[in-house]
Amino acid sequence: MKVAIVVFVSLLVGFVLFRLQASPQEGYKNEIIVRTISNLKTVKDVDTLVKLSKENNISIISVAFKQDEDDEVRSGEVFYPSAIAPIVKGYENQDILKILIEKAHKEAIMIKAWIPQFHDQVAFSKNPKWGMMAYHDKKIISVHEKSGEYFVNPLHVDVQNYELSLIKEIVSKYDIDGVVLDWIRFDDYNMDLSAYTRKKYEKKFGYDPIMIDFSKANRQRKEWNDYRGEEIASYIKKVSIMIEDIKPDVKLGVYVLSPAWSEVGQDPAQFYKDIDFVSPMCYYDDWEYPVDWIYGPRDDSILVVTDKKVKDTDIVPVFDTDWKKETYHDIYKHLKNTYPHIKTLSWFEYGEWSEEAFKRVSKNKKASK
Repeated sequence: MKVAIVVFVSLLVGFVLFRLQASPQEGYKNEIIVRTISNLKTVKDVDTLVKLSKENNISIISVAFKQDEDDEVRSGEVFYPSAIAPIVKGYENQDILKILIEKAHKEAIMIKAWIPQFHDQVAFSKNPKWGMMAYHDKKIISVHEKSGEYFVNPLHVDVQNYELSLIKEIVSKYDIDGVVLDWIRFDDYNMDLSAYTRKKYEKKFGYDPIMIDFSKANRQRKEWNDYRGEEIASYIKKVSIMIEDIKPDVKLGVYVLSPAWSEVGQDPAQFYKDIDFVSPMCYYDDWEYPVDWIYGPRDDSILVVTDKKVKDTDIVPVFDTDWKKETYHDIYKHLKNTYPHIKTLSWFEYGEWSEEAFKRVSKNKKASK
């Protein structure tokens, strides 16, 4: 009898230990994307963010080192004491991001430096020739003039060198675990058509790209788009080599739109070998798609297309926090069945990461079980 009890207890303990060891593999690591301007102004803000992250099992914080939009402050301003770019007012005298890194690391939370690239009003203002140009109504106009957005030309070597200098500064100064690039694309086929790019392109292909009919698929438009994609990939490779030279352990990733949208000139198949992870932005409702646009089986699904493009490179999909509970159940079911290799989910909150926002992520995580 005693032997049977001992055997039973041993089996029970073994089963419990197995469950404890296996349980992390059954769920997902969770990452949050934090807009510094909305969340981090004081040490108290840092303490609150780290505390809530720990309480809600957040493993990674992707935090803006550089402003992405032109709402609260100019895109391109930075949130750390930079020798290169202007510092956002209020961040000059206290290195809030260094404090965040130190406090997060004490709680075993990793930090990625979110560094937007070519949507950059600061760079746009530095040199008028850096601005992105588009062909519209048989005229070449500034993209800013057309849309009000401050895009700079990803194909201009001086623009690239400026953005690279900021990445180098951040990687050199901060004990970060990763870098994730954003705004590293175009918005349509008819961009960039600055004099700089046209001259460069004509030298290589023998014709001025303004001769291309951008309104429909044709051989010249494909040749042009392949060229833009190769140039974007070449830039990402430069970033990868630079980070490898400074801090080899820092991981590199890119936030991407759907690779099915070829007009943005952002093809992960051309750069996946130079990055450690890719983060497709799965905001299906922003573009008025049904939820299956995220996971498929439709051919234009963002995860279907991304998965085909990046082979074994890690995929970290980005979700909003405010979809319906049923939507998350649906997404998790398809992730488990079709994408078991996805291990980390990223969550974006445009404004404040309040306690309620964290609770929404926790509720969403429960939907996966």
